[in-house]
Amino acid sequence: MTCIRCKHQTCKRFGYFGKRRIQRWRCQSCKATFSQPAPKLGTHYTDPETAAKVLTLMLEGMSVRAISRFTGLHKHTILSLMLTASEKARLVLNAKVQNISPRFVQLDEMWGFVHTKEHNLGFDDPEEWGSFYLWLGMDSETKLMISHHVGSRNGINAFRFIFDLRERTVGRYQITSDQFKPYLGAIREWFGTDVDFGQLHKVYGKISSDDWYGSGRVLGAVPHVKIGRPDVHRISTSHIERANLSVRMHLRRLTRLTNAFSKKLSNLQAAVTLYVAFYNFCRGHQTHKGATPAMAAGLTDHIWTIAELLAAA
Repeated sequence: MTCIRCKHQTCKRFGYFGKRRIQRWRCQSCKATFSQPAPKLGTHYTDPETAAKVLTLMLEGMSVRAISRFTGLHKHTILSLMLTASEKARLVLNAKVQNISPRFVQLDEMWGFVHTKEHNLGFDDPEEWGSFYLWLGMDSETKLMISHHVGSRNGINAFRFIFDLRERTVGRYQITSDQFKPYLGAIREWFGTDVDFGQLHKVYGKISSDDWYGSGRVLGAVPHVKIGRPDVHRISTSHIERANLSVRMHLRRLTRLTNAFSKKLSNLQAAVTLYVAFYNFCRGHQTHKGATPAMAAGLTDHIWTIAELLAAA
């Protein structure tokens, strides 16, 4: 063992300390006592291996309280680890998901809520409570989630979302979205005429009186050309809607009809950022025979582990 003060290798064991019985050392030259430096995730005392296990369970659909029962960690510790990991995931996404050259991009918004559903809000409740949407932009071919945003379903957030998409991509490509009107203005603002944009208008209806859940069944889909000359046969949102299912299955706080919803907007944003990085770099996709979307897009050459994702930041 090398002394951390004088760098001499004349150290001997000097007992233990703490509940985990961490080995202490004493230098025979300068008489300094110290413990061997251990790798840490940020400022957390939780070792990186346990932290990676906690985050893996979270990203595979387990709730915070279930993870707490399984690992013995307090729920506040688990949420704190999530916030730290999401910041590292954000740095990875900002560094790696740049200059993407897709051919077909699909956009969609996924409903969720924070603390209280919209119809149960009181007049003095905080603004961050109520309905929020997860905006996702995905490369239809590589399945890479290029851009994401968490916010209300309005024009302001549509402009922010499309701006982020434009900043991460290069070249001319085709974009498909649903009939949400602010998309057209946002895409005209940030892309101009250097894009092929189409919208898919879905017609919903109820087949029988038993269809009580959701907005009804899709009776038809009509493509509309908005900007440029998009391929009408590729005006589709099927791939991004299938990705929405993956999000709801992997993120417990976005699973419908549960009590695992987010209590804070910051927690929802952190969980989404962490999942997008996990989906792109760590989760194999059946379309690519087990390779990740990042591998299909040429951003990396192997499947990352959670620990590697955290260390890459």
